[in-house]
Amino acid sequence: MRALKFVDIKTFEIQDEPIPVLKEGEVLLKIHACGICGSDVEGYLGKTGRRIPVMTMGHEFSAEIISRGPGANRFQIGDSVIVQPINFCGTCENCQKGLTNMCLNKHFFGVLSDNGAMAEYLAVPEKLLYKLPDSCNYYDGALTEPYAVAYGSVKKAGNLEGKDVLIIGAGMIGLCILQNVKLQNPNRIFMADLNNKRLERALTLGASDVINTATGDSIEKIRALTNGKMIDFSFEAVGIEPTANLSIKSLKIGGSAVWVGMCQKEMVINMQDIVCSARNIIGSFNYTHEEFGEVVNLMSTGKLATDALISEIVSLADAPDAFNRLHDHPESLMKIIIDPTIS
Repeated sequence: MRALKFVDIKTFEIQDEPIPVLKEGEVLLKIHACGICGSDVEGYLGKTGRRIPVMTMGHEFSAEIISRGPGANRFQIGDSVIVQPINFCGTCENCQKGLTNMCLNKHFFGVLSDNGAMAEYLAVPEKLLYKLPDSCNYYDGALTEPYAVAYGSVKKAGNLEGKDVLIIGAGMIGLCILQNVKLQNPNRIFMADLNNKRLERALTLGASDVINTATGDSIEKIRALTNGKMIDFSFEAVGIEPTANLSIKSLKIGGSAVWVGMCQKEMVINMQDIVCSARNIIGSFNYTHEEFGEVVNLMSTGKLATDALISEIVSLADAPDAFNRLHDHPESLMKIIIDPTIS
């Protein structure tokens, strides 16, 4: 089979590998769609250490079952499925609490040195599969993972009905958060980014107002837009010091910030901005297996604008160029999906 191998910083190779041999409880998948995540691009550039050569990336994927290993009997050969990519043990303390995203023994397909779905075939434990809804195609299915990241963060915030919400970062995750927040009937949704093209896309997806953080004082803009009342809930989907501080300073007294981005490991935060105004910071990391299933159900309703987020479909051979273009033109490209079945 063909696989897109990350062999060194800024270097991919299409390599031939044996088709995986199935273990107990596994199924063999023919990959039909795999999204290129922003974290994949960062890994390709060697910025995070979260992609260790030589390996195959890809954790946003949907596929077709073509064979079943011993003990795998929940699905049929030919079924179309979406894969929840966090392979959890199910027995550790966190898994017993339902926090499968925090599994102490987890492996994440396409992350660190675990091979993922930028290949023609992949063996996956059957327990990680959800049936692809009849109303969705494979490309829609590959978007379930980023929507699940967003869904998990919005769920942690709680009830947003009638609230003023600020989302910082109008990239893929930020726009997925926007669509999830909209479903909760908030009062207004403000979107902040430094790129006007991304902010224009946010407006088409339902943002009430947008704030370009590259010009002027963002806090003063928020104060003016809210008549001095400020924000009930903010979502930080960038993960750097200036945006993290903006997510806190924009809040009203007792407001809550949900942090999703994590580009910068350490930063300076004014503790008085948190303590003296009784504000809350909630960290959100991925999603549980149960939450992923809830997003699959949500995908089936047609309430999420998947088409607005897909920029291109490319082959495995064209994927290296797609990585470079995602890095060079983040303002014009959103999600590029690899389809290993096309040439």
